Amino acid sequence: MPMFKRLHKQFALFSTGITSLILAAMTFVCLFISETDASRESYLTFHTNTNTMLSYLSSQSIISHQWLLEMEDNYGVHIRITDNGKELFYRTLDSGTKAPRLFALAEEKAAESYGVDVSDSNRNQYTANTAVFTLDTPSCYAAVSLLPRESGSLSATIVYPLDREREQVLRRRMLFLGAAGCGVLLLWIFSWFFTRRLIKPLEEGQKKQNQFIAAASHELRTPLAVILSSTSALRGTPPKKQEQFLSHIQEEGERMNRLIGDLLSLSSADSQSWVIHPERAEPDTLLLNIYEKYQPLAHEKGLHWNVLLPDTPVPVQHWDSGRISQVLGILADNAVSYTPSGGSVSLELHMKKGGLEYRICDSGPGIPDKEKSAVFQRFYRLDESHHDKEHFGLGLCIAEEIVGMHKGRISVEDTPGGGASFVVRLQTNVYSINR
Repeated sequence: MPMFKRLHKQFALFSTGITSLILAAMTFVCLFISETDASRESYLTFHTNTNTMLSYLSSQSIISHQWLLEMEDNYGVHIRITDNGKELFYRTLDSGTKAPRLFALAEEKAAESYGVDVSDSNRNQYTANTAVFTLDTPSCYAAVSLLPRESGSLSATIVYPLDREREQVLRRRMLFLGAAGCGVLLLWIFSWFFTRRLIKPLEEGQKKQNQFIAAASHELRTPLAVILSSTSALRGTPPKKQEQFLSHIQEEGERMNRLIGDLLSLSSADSQSWVIHPERAEPDTLLLNIYEKYQPLAHEKGLHWNVLLPDTPVPVQHWDSGRISQVLGILADNAVSYTPSGGSVSLELHMKKGGLEYRICDSGPGIPDKEKSAVFQRFYRLDESHHDKEHFGLGLCIAEEIVGMHKGRISVEDTPGGGASFVVRLQTNVYSINR
């Protein structure tokens, strides 16, 4: 149905949208935490490496070019050292590096913001003074230190460009973005199939409702047409001949009344407003009453009409006897109706472990295995040619509802030798005077 297709798409989009927003928020938070931790770890590493190098510079009277090259390679930093204002040139071949600009910016900020001025070789001659900070443009970590020496002062400027960190951040963001995109795609696929499963029962329910309305309309249209035609015919019919048409009107009116009663019963069951009233019920008496009620009809049709009861007394139960009688009446009426003349119908009661079992067995045409579950559907008829005015295809559905309200089960089996056996299994609920 187009309506359910639109509803399916809307539910899928809504579900995907909401979960995607949640996923995006969680991804942003995780990414923020990850980048913050990585930045903190990088800064602490730089601070630790700087302290290591400055400690070495303070303790050594001779600084080798080899050591400086190793520090730069190992820690990924640029180092500039001046001894009493005289710069040590140990990498004269690296003329294309951006280190000189970084050194100048770092020393300028150290002098302005932290009071560490490496251009004044006599300042802080006897006290070490170090500033560690971050340069925003260009992005890097920097450390500027004045180290006192006996023969003057030694200054060190160390910068660590954050190019590698920026690449890592970019890769991390792309990874998170790709994972989030895959997550959204998976959410869409999941939402599509999940909402489809949610909507499918609604669609099937709507389909069954439409079928139910169509079938009910058809069943009501037939007696209504007879009533209208009979009423029309009455206008030009002499009073002596009106009895036939009045009989048709009454017959069809009673038929409509039965159908409307069945529909109201099913409507009450659907809305869960249909209740049972448990009372003292004698299972064997209920079956005997049905046997006696339908015995004349069975004999009139030429059926072998039998009843089978347990040899031992059957305990009195706490059931809704009226509803159980209704179930047994529906099954007995169907058995009489569908069993051909000369056939047999048996009404049986058996005591089972934990419950009681009614069996209504006939020698009629039987029910194919593939149709056994369908016979309890509304307006279902196994044989469409068998379309009498007394059966609307609602009886078994009503019987199933009543048995379910008693926490029992109803099923259909094959009768040995041919025919169908309807089995009603009810839990033992022994009646007590103290109830």
